[in-house]
Amino acid sequence: MIRLRFAPSPTGFLHVGNVRSAILNWIYAKKNNGEFILRIDDTDSLRSKKDYENAIKDNLKWLGLDWHKTFNQSSRNELYEKNISKLKEINKLYPCFETQEELALKKKALLSSGKPPIYDRSSLSLTNKEIEQFLNEGKRPHWRFKLEPELISWNDSIKGKVSFDSKLLSDPILIREDGSLLYHLPSVIDDINEEITHIIRGEDHISNTAFHIQIFKSLNSSVPNFAHHPFLTDEDGKSFGKRLGSLSIENIKEQGFENIALLNYLLNIGSSNDIVAEKNIQSLIDNFNLNTISASNPKFSIEILKSLNKSLLQSYNTDDISDRINLINKKLSNDKLWQFVKNNINFFSEIKQWIEIIESEKITIPTNIDNDFLEKSINHLPDEPFNENTWEIWTKKIKEETGYSGKDLFMSLRFILTGMHKGPELKYLLPLLNKNIILKKFGKL
Repeated sequence: MIRLRFAPSPTGFLHVGNVRSAILNWIYAKKNNGEFILRIDDTDSLRSKKDYENAIKDNLKWLGLDWHKTFNQSSRNELYEKNISKLKEINKLYPCFETQEELALKKKALLSSGKPPIYDRSSLSLTNKEIEQFLNEGKRPHWRFKLEPELISWNDSIKGKVSFDSKLLSDPILIREDGSLLYHLPSVIDDINEEITHIIRGEDHISNTAFHIQIFKSLNSSVPNFAHHPFLTDEDGKSFGKRLGSLSIENIKEQGFENIALLNYLLNIGSSNDIVAEKNIQSLIDNFNLNTISASNPKFSIEILKSLNKSLLQSYNTDDISDRINLINKKLSNDKLWQFVKNNINFFSEIKQWIEIIESEKITIPTNIDNDFLEKSINHLPDEPFNENTWEIWTKKIKEETGYSGKDLFMSLRFILTGMHKGPELKYLLPLLNKNIILKKFGKL
């Protein structure tokens, strides 16, 4: 069974950058009849907040992402302690008593001499007596993972062959002085416990993966398949952060974007696929291929997302959207209303404005229009019921009787009927109106 996970930290809101990882993991699981797990990485008790966790779950649900199971790392201390004991027993975790200041001085000295700032492993030579003495003095150790001297390699599904010489890496700190765990250890332990087979995450984790592979092996576990996707950047090439407001998922949702528009965009941006408006989620799943993702950093454009959102709305037929229309429309025909507005809205919420315009009895007659024009326009209004041909028949008669034509005629009628200088085709408006409301708009009733 193929199993993937998304592991957000509830220390901020989801944004287009980190939610891309969630989407890629979810769709890969769906594509391969696997399972998708949501893991809340809340080991940072100081910054983790329940409100952020709830927002993460709500945002994923809004996107249409479901999960097989979810859990919080903060509830798994017993599991972590069990595996920590194993690593200590096999001498893969060792205590270090250097302060942050001492480590900083060591790093500075190495850099000054032109050497890589790699931890010197001096703590490995500590005797039991020395360790006991430090503890008696009130010092508390941080714990490092002892890397094996080897070339750590894997075939990354996006980056290709990736290799790290462990001799050029510092033994990573897995446990802080206060006993709290850094990201690496609980992440690997949970991946083992949940039998995760594939890990798709941002390229900022590439060096972490080298550590993780050795931790997997030390715990006698098979190593998952890895794929590291490039960072999503803004149009200036800057990376996104959790405190980003305008491109948080919450903000995008509030602006009125279609969830599937964002799915379309984040799945295809930075890939060899064309970014098109696909309204069927199953089609997105069927057409997904991890191999199409480029290794270069894609730039996110809100304007492209807007254009995609508009194209998606235009692709909807009435059946696709009738339930949503019913929530805001009580009088007008859904078919006729959607035909009228769909090519002239960027967001579905804008339909409300057009309903108000259609139903408005407000008189908006241009100052350059005389009463003769109004009278002759009303006199030649075809009989009800109106259809898509009514507009052509009506305007032809008005042209013959008044001499108005072209832009002068059409813009005058548009403004009287809608109070707008531009908008949807008026041949689709008339079937939504009746004679009485037209008379009211013309000031004749």
